[in-house]
Amino acid sequence: MNIRIGEIKDIKQLATVHYESWISTYKGIFSKETIEKRTYETVLEQWRPRLENKAVNYQCFLAETAKGEIVAFAECGKERTEKYGVDGELYTIYMLEAYQGKGIGKSLFYEVVEFLKEKGFQSFMLWVLKDNHSARRFYEKLGGELIAEKLIGDTDIVEVAYSWKNL
Repeated sequence: MNIRIGEIKDIKQLATVHYESWISTYKGIFSKETIEKRTYETVLEQWRPRLENKAVNYQCFLAETAKGEIVAFAECGKERTEKYGVDGELYTIYMLEAYQGKGIGKSLFYEVVEFLKEKGFQSFMLWVLKDNHSARRFYEKLGGELIAEKLIGDTDIVEVAYSWKNL
């Protein structure tokens, strides 16, 4: 497995991984209507500004097979709210279901940590759905400390935040 920086040429594969892994991860957590409303085309359009107009200190890392197939990605950068006493944030890690449990997520996680350290960040956090038990176990094994929880919009779905206070 190769970890590298995502580029605009990767947009279609990144959108596919994001779309497919989002559905497989959140089926049973989000309503059937919410799952069905999400389209590949919408996800694809969300990727264009992320890859074309990179914010300062933003980075997208991807994991690809020896054949160049993208199977996972992670995004990170500056913490978005300035409410939690950390300066960095792991925005997303998504992975195709068939590749879970193979150490790819851990490799992406540590790539994010190294990037944040290189950019001078001292700490970081991430948000994960409270009912995404496998992801929560993953972050807890990596030393994440539970620091907050909140509702997503006007739903009854809860997100929890984990932090790493010392990079």
